[in-house]
This record gives sequence, C-alpha cells and structure tokens, in this order.
Amino acid sequence: MKKIFLTIFAIAALILSSCSNKVDLYSDEGDTTIVYAMLDAGADTNFFKITKSFIGNANELAQNYDASNYKYDEIDVTFSGVFEGSSQTQTIALDTISKWIPYNPDATFYSGCWQTYYYTTKKLVEGKEYTLNILRKEDNTNISVKAKTINSFQFRKPISNQIINFKDVKKGTIEWRVPDASTNFMTTAAYFEVAAYFHFTELMPGSTDTVHQSIRWPLGSDKAENLYTTSNNSSYYAMNYTPEALFTVLANNVYLKENSPYGVHRWFEKFEFRISAMGEELYNYYIIANSSSAIQDVPNYTNVENGMGIMSSRVSKSSFHTISQVSRQKIVNDDATKDFGFIYDPNRE
Repeated sequence: MKKIFLTIFAIAALILSSCSNKVDLYSDEGDTTIVYAMLDAGADTNFFKITKSFIGNANELAQNYDASNYKYDEIDVTFSGVFEGSSQTQTIALDTISKWIPYNPDATFYSGCWQTYYYTTKKLVEGKEYTLNILRKEDNTNISVKAKTINSFQFRKPISNQIINFKDVKKGTIEWRVPDASTNFMTTAAYFEVAAYFHFTELMPGSTDTVHQSIRWPLGSDKAENLYTTSNNSSYYAMNYTPEALFTVLANNVYLKENSPYGVHRWFEKFEFRISAMGEELYNYYIIANSSSAIQDVPNYTNVENGMGIMSSRVSKSSFHTISQVSRQKIVNDDATKDFGFIYDPNRE
C-alpha cells in the first residue's frame, strides 16, 4: 500500500527514559518538513534533526537516505534567541555535521551512510525562548517552531555531600526548588522524573582492569504541578522514596545475580540522585503518544508551524553522595547480596 510516509526518528536520547522512543507520523499533503530537537541549556552542543516526508512504498524507500533527507542547498536553517554571554537576541545560521551510521541489515531504515544533523555550540540560557526557522527553497516556504528552555532548579534535599543511610530508614525525600523569584519560584518544566544510580567499580577474576558499573533505581515521576508544595513560607518540589528498598533493588538485579563469579571484587562509588525534566511540548506529545484512544492510530501532536514534529526542552541535574558505612556493611554481609563481591572499606567514600 502506498502512502506518504514521514521518517520514524528515534529520540530515546532526547527524552526521558519512561517515554516512548519512537515517533510515527503520517501526512496526506506531500512534501512535509519534519523537525526533532530537544533544547538543553546545560549541553555543550544542541542538535536538530530535519527530515522530510516522501511518497511511495515505505518498505522500499525507507532504506533510501535521499528520499527523506534534504540536500545541503535545499534549505536554510537559522536559530534565534539569547545565548550565554549576551543579553540581546541573536540569529545564527546552524552548522551541519555528518555522522556515519554503520550498515545494519536488520535496520528498518537507512544505514551504512552519512547522516546529517544541524547543530550549534552556542550555550543556551535557562528559561529563555528560542525559535528555529527553516526556509524550504523549492517552494519558498518558511517552517518555524518555538520552545522555551527549562529554568534553573537546584537540589534542596539531600544537601550537597550528605551521607545517605539506607538501613532502617522508612522514608526519604528528594526536594528541589527554583531560585528565581520572578517566576514565583515555579518551574517552566511540565514533568519530572527522579531516579537514583548505584555506582560501583568492578574487577572480575583474572582481569587487571576495573570497570565502572551503574544500577538504575527509578524513584518516581509526575507532572510538575503535582510535585509542587509549600512549607514554612518556602516553595519547592518534592518526591518521597523508601531508602530500604535499595537492598531489594540490588538483591534482585539481574546483572549482579548472573555476573558474580567467585573472586569478583566490587567497590562502592558515590551514590547519585538525578532529576530529569521535560518541557510542555514534549509532555503533550508524550500524553498523546501513549493515549489508549481507539480512534487515534497515529499521534498528531506537533508544535511546528508549516511542518510536523516537535521542538521542546529537557534537562537533568544530579547530586552525589556517600553511602553510609552501616548501609555498606549490610550490602557486604546480608545473605541476599553477600555473594556479589562488594568490599567494605571504611576509608573509602
């Protein structure tokens, strides 16, 4: 069956881990410009993927890179906003970079070719609005999309470098706040996800090189408005978790259970709490893409004018902490985890 097909572009690296990582979009209007970008004020480089629709059999044309990508002289791309080091709005032409994608015979779409991305190394500013403009030269059409970066937020609890005790503690709280009074201390993010990372260094028997490993522990996620609270004339965002659950997470971890031969040595590293936030546009797409509606087969949310796709914002911030000695002793000695090779060293953070 023939229909107009818009490139399915994987954006797993651009959105939170709980979101769907593929976008399926279709059009009945011929050549359509598609935009995907996640603005991150904390990133050294921001990337923009710009592709186009094509008419024909998807199974035949999906491997044809030229069918869904513009040549360098077919579009002009500019990006406007306030960049770090200046208080004035600037408009810059985006550079392009090509990345080689190795050939994969099992890939649904093109591989074994150079793929073009637009990018800028100019640092974005938190809480500012940016505009992407694309001039499609063939028909003199201007495609534009606006999005605001997420404003700054800081960890409130646990405090920096606080020692975290997971043993015999029934309730833990992660708190963060926006320090900007001009926004009434409220975030421009629509959705937050909080996760913890148990980091450790590993030395397998017979090896001379240690390897860094991490175990992700999801703590929860929710709309920003549901996490907002006020207490003692202070406004902040908060999420509760159960500290003792860490021991169950480790005891049930598949990697540790299947990769702990006799003689393995593992050392504790700093424990990480990470707060990830997504912008309003990405949250709207996420809700539509995960809708259970029987009448909407394809997500049709877009904030791109004269085109399709999405430009939104995301940011992640982390806080690192030492695991308490009593917690480390439990991991080393407990029946459920004692065979994983963790070493108790009171002199090691």
